[in-house]
Amino acid sequence: MPVSLRSRALWLIPLIAGGLAAAFGGGVWFERHQAAARDEWSDARLLSQAIDSVRVNALDSLPSDELIRRAVAGMLRELHDPYAALLRGEGVQQYRGSLLGEGRGLGLTLRRQDNGASIIRVAHNSPAYAAGLRAGDRILLVDSVPVREGWGKQRDSTEEVPSRHVVTVWRAPLGDTSTVTLHRTTWHMSAVAEQGLLSDSVGYVRLSTMTARSASELEQAVEELVDRGARALVLDLRGNGGGLFEEGVKAAGLFLPRGAVVASLAGRGGAAPQPHRAPTSRWPSLPLTVLVDAGTASAAEVTAAALRDYRRALLVGVPTYGKGVVQRVVTLSKELSLRLTTARWLTPKGEALERRQGKGAEARGGIEPDVLLDDAVRRDLTSPPTTWNGTSTALVNRLADSLAIHALKESWAITPLAMLEARMRVALAQMVPRDVSDPVARTEWVTVGTRMAVLRVLEAEQATEQMLRYAVRSDAALRAGLDVLTPGADVSHVVPAPLPALLGRRVLEVP
Repeated sequence: MPVSLRSRALWLIPLIAGGLAAAFGGGVWFERHQAAARDEWSDARLLSQAIDSVRVNALDSLPSDELIRRAVAGMLRELHDPYAALLRGEGVQQYRGSLLGEGRGLGLTLRRQDNGASIIRVAHNSPAYAAGLRAGDRILLVDSVPVREGWGKQRDSTEEVPSRHVVTVWRAPLGDTSTVTLHRTTWHMSAVAEQGLLSDSVGYVRLSTMTARSASELEQAVEELVDRGARALVLDLRGNGGGLFEEGVKAAGLFLPRGAVVASLAGRGGAAPQPHRAPTSRWPSLPLTVLVDAGTASAAEVTAAALRDYRRALLVGVPTYGKGVVQRVVTLSKELSLRLTTARWLTPKGEALERRQGKGAEARGGIEPDVLLDDAVRRDLTSPPTTWNGTSTALVNRLADSLAIHALKESWAITPLAMLEARMRVALAQMVPRDVSDPVARTEWVTVGTRMAVLRVLEAEQATEQMLRYAVRSDAALRAGLDVLTPGADVSHVVPAPLPALLGRRVLEVP
């Protein structure tokens, strides 16, 4: 007999209820399964179990501590953070010391020569500085070993570095030889590598790093130059790889209105960027150019970008490195720390810095200078071009040394510098090797030899400011930076107007 509609509805109710219950139970099971899987992968015990399994079962296993180190290193690689690193033991102290500006060597910059090594530069506060060594001195022996024998020799990594060295030094012009003892100690390396007056009214400061106290050392250097009559400044940030973000902010703040936003830090989670403002202001209208190159990075770019955004300075050189992020060190244990990228910094205009890509004219990214040069590299003017062969290099070095010693013994005046250079040029013109017959090559040979001989004399006389002025003609970026401040003017008599007036542009308002 036919089933009524009412009876059919009553019969379907249990089926529907059962289906719903089954679906609910399946959903609960699936969610529990997924949660269990997540818990399995998120449980810290998984890493420990994996390391133990590899250590116990792998055919070519490693000690537990090495497995853990490689596991952490692999995790950092997966972050695709080029600045992340696992710091171990001495590496932690060295990294922190580098940010504090701690010097660990003897503080000498040397140039190799036939019978020794000539000192190009002595770092202030270094062991060499304390021992009385100076630019122009020639080191003959180190711990009774001739420098020419020990130069470039690789030290065994297990060999302990001596805490003291006995150095035999020859000093021009009289050829005095003396013995000094250098003690290896930790010392503060000044961020100001060079300073002086390029002319009577234009100062120059090369800031080589952004470590602790960099901004205060920059402030002191500029203050000394202003007291000596500087009415404009060339700030050289070429090769400055950065350091502490806060020092970059302070350095820029010296030339901006107090309270100006120098940069902002954008961290995780989409939170609003945190502005970092100039804590003080010293020279908010001092005419200024900034020299940059591909080695200008990190906190040095913070300074350069802020001065550009506020139109306080023209940037001269080539595009900067493009490191628009900051790192912090997280301590894991007494011997281990992690260096991680934790924020991105933005310029006063709110722009993120793009990482530099490519080389030369095809380079993109970083900070684009206002005055773009084909070549902005700082070179060692005391040496011949790297393209010269070994024979020519050795000969011109030997002749430059001999001529410089003769000039010192005969008391050739270093002022005016043009007169010293002319006498050097005449002498070297008689010494050009016979096999250099091409007129262009002969001119280059005399020019290079003259420059080297002049700089040898200035080194021995400790005439650092004359050396700086002499370098202008061979340094395209430095020459361009000076010309921006004093285009065709006699800078010994004319005080230039503030840079924005020179450029016909207004200063940006403080954000």
